[in-house]
Amino acid sequence: MKICFFGVGGVGGYIGAILADKFIQQHEIYFVARGEHKEVICTHGLTLKQEVDVPIINVKPTLCTDNIDELPVCDFVFLSVKGYDLAKAAKSLNAISNENTIILPLLNGVDIYERIVAHLSTGKVFPSCIYIGSYIELPGVICKNGGSCNLIFGKDPKFSGFYPESLLMLLTDAGINFTWDDNVETAIWTKYMFIAAYGLVTATYKKTIGEVLDDPELSQITKAIMSEIKQIATEINIHLSADIVETSFLKGKLFPYATKTSLQRDVEQKGRINEIDLFGGTLIRFAEKYNMPIPNIKEVVENFVRNVK
Repeated sequence: MKICFFGVGGVGGYIGAILADKFIQQHEIYFVARGEHKEVICTHGLTLKQEVDVPIINVKPTLCTDNIDELPVCDFVFLSVKGYDLAKAAKSLNAISNENTIILPLLNGVDIYERIVAHLSTGKVFPSCIYIGSYIELPGVICKNGGSCNLIFGKDPKFSGFYPESLLMLLTDAGINFTWDDNVETAIWTKYMFIAAYGLVTATYKKTIGEVLDDPELSQITKAIMSEIKQIATEINIHLSADIVETSFLKGKLFPYATKTSLQRDVEQKGRINEIDLFGGTLIRFAEKYNMPIPNIKEVVENFVRNVK
């Protein structure tokens, strides 16, 4: 089989290293990466560092490239790019996909499926979310800093009768924790509520999660954003638990005090190249479509735009 990891950052790099370590002798493994990260992988392979009692993994794929034209049509594509690169990546997938290609998007957002299929003419896309703490420590080096990988995915709405047994077997054989969920949208929105609210507040006000929790005003803003997200989800028939706002807010206490969200790190590292549209723009568009007031989200997004230079 031909397996492509389109984007090998923290998430794609972790899954890619695990599967390549297991299957490189049996299958063709392709990495799509760029810059120094790609150069190191081409020369020295991709290194995965996990907990102290887990051996370091170093894998060399069949090919690591930034040129999609060098890749064949693939059986599986694990898509792990940032939201601002998604449209371009989705268009590129047409070159390496056919009607049998299984595409698993491993990135945050509640409209990822729609963003992908808007540019994709073939293949099957399975909405998903993933819980994992991993990041690029150095070019060519992925670090997983505790916790178990938990992948949740469900049916492609366009092919609701198709069950991706081959994907489930692949993940099982690789030892990846996963759950098939017929109502995966609930899981996606549950995760999104946490990362969107905390991401918007930490990035806009330049505070860590611990600092947000310590600040009564910022805590209230975070909860208000979560409440507005729940209202949007309810409007589009996504059924979230009655206590979802409180439980989502309290998840922040499970993280170290100095934890920064991905949106906050993007702003610090790249400035205007960030995922504000994924976390703010998406919600504003939903609210406009259904004529819903979301004053807290809009105010924070406006402050974000003013603050980010």
